[in-house]
Amino acid sequence: MDKSKSFQTPSFLTYESKSLDYSIFQLNLFLNGYDEVSKPYKIDYNTLLMSYHLSPGRSLDEFCQDQTIGYFLLNPTYDSAEAREAFCLEIREFLTGL
Repeated sequence: MDKSKSFQTPSFLTYESKSLDYSIFQLNLFLNGYDEVSKPYKIDYNTLLMSYHLSPGRSLDEFCQDQTIGYFLLNPTYDSAEAREAFCLEIREFLTGL
């Protein structure tokens, strides 16, 4: 493996230091501070599970990112980088627990 290349975990968050602290604060609120009713997204776990099992051969990260982008394209009202990141992390956590 070539150690001169850096591999970053894909993220919807910005890497600008000025807004990164606020983004992480918002992300933590979405993941830990809000109840399911107050979050800017709703996850249908049954549909998510069926979609995951019907798309074999794709990596988990790619699937989660595609689901996130698709969700917020169809539901742009509360779209933000923090909401996208929280959505992606929640569905990834759900699918890794199977």
